[in-house]
Amino acid sequence: MKVWKIVGPKTLSMEEVQGELRPGYVKVKVTKLGLTSADLAVFEGQTDVELPIIPGRIATAVISEVNEGSRFRKGERVLLSPYMKDDKGRIFTRGLDMDGYLSDYVVLPESAVFALPESITEDMAVFTEYISIAAGLTDKLDLKHEQYVAILGANALGLIFAQLAIYYQAIPIIIDRSEKKLEEAASFGIYYRINSSKQDAARRIRQITCGKMADCTVFECRSAQQPQLAFSLTAEGGKVGIVGYDAFVSKLNADISAIMGRQLSVVGINNGAADMNSAINLLANEVVRVDNIADKTVDFLAAPTAFTDSVDSENNYLKILIKF
Repeated sequence: MKVWKIVGPKTLSMEEVQGELRPGYVKVKVTKLGLTSADLAVFEGQTDVELPIIPGRIATAVISEVNEGSRFRKGERVLLSPYMKDDKGRIFTRGLDMDGYLSDYVVLPESAVFALPESITEDMAVFTEYISIAAGLTDKLDLKHEQYVAILGANALGLIFAQLAIYYQAIPIIIDRSEKKLEEAASFGIYYRINSSKQDAARRIRQITCGKMADCTVFECRSAQQPQLAFSLTAEGGKVGIVGYDAFVSKLNADISAIMGRQLSVVGINNGAADMNSAINLLANEVVRVDNIADKTVDFLAAPTAFTDSVDSENNYLKILIKF
C-alpha cells in the first residue's frame, strides 16, 4: 500500500507499507479525502503530534476485501470514521493520535466504517465530520428560535454550523477576514456577514441585535480570529462554544475577564464521534448543503501540492480534496 507521511515540518514522503486483513477488519480502497485544518497544522509543525504520521482524518472508500460473515460486501461505498474508541471509552483521532487515511488502501476495524446512502456523493461525504461536530455543538449551546449566534470563521465548519442554526430557526452572523469566504457564505443563505478586517465586529453585531449582542458565539480554534473576540461579542448570560482539538486549544491565550464580568457559559467540543450517524442523516435529508465548499481537487500522487496550496494564504481555499 502506498501512503503519504508527514515526516517533518512542511515535508511529506511517500512510503510502501503492508496491510494484512485481520478478523473483524475490512480492507478498503480510498476514493476521496478532505484535508482539514488539523492536517494542515500538523504539516506546518504547529502541534506536538509525534512524527512521522499519515495525515487525513476523513475519507470515503470502496470495500476491497472482507472476511467471511462481514456485514459489508465487496464494492460497497463507505465512509471512514475520523475516530477510534478504545476499550476504556477514550477517543483517538485519525491524523493526530494515530495514522490517518492518506493511503491508497487501508485496513481498519468494521466499527470504523459507515455505509453510505446512494444519495450522498463522495464529495459530500467528506464533510460528515464537520456536520457531526456542528450538530454536537448545536445541542450543547441549546440554540433557540430567533436567537442570534455569532460564528467566528467562514470556513467549512462555520458554513455548516450556520446552516444548522438556520434549520433550528436561529439567526447566524458569520465573521471572517476573507471577502471570498463571506461571498460563499451568502450563497448558503447566510444574510448577516461581517468582514472583521474592514468593520468593527462588536459594533456591527450591536447594530444587528439592537444593542443586545449575540446570544451565543462560536469560536473555531483555527479560524484566524482572536479568541477574546468571542467573549466580547456575547450578551450578558450568553454562551460561547469553543471548537477545536486538544493539540490546538492549549496554545490559545485570551483574557477571560469578560467570562466573569458577563457571566458567560463556555462549552467545548473536540470531536463529533457521538453524532456521526446523525450527520449522515442530516446530509442525506439535505438539511445541510456542502456543494461548492470544496474549491480544488488534487490527485493522490500530487498530495504535497494540496498541502502547500492549502497553507498559502493567497489562495484562500475553503477546502481541498484529494482523489485516488
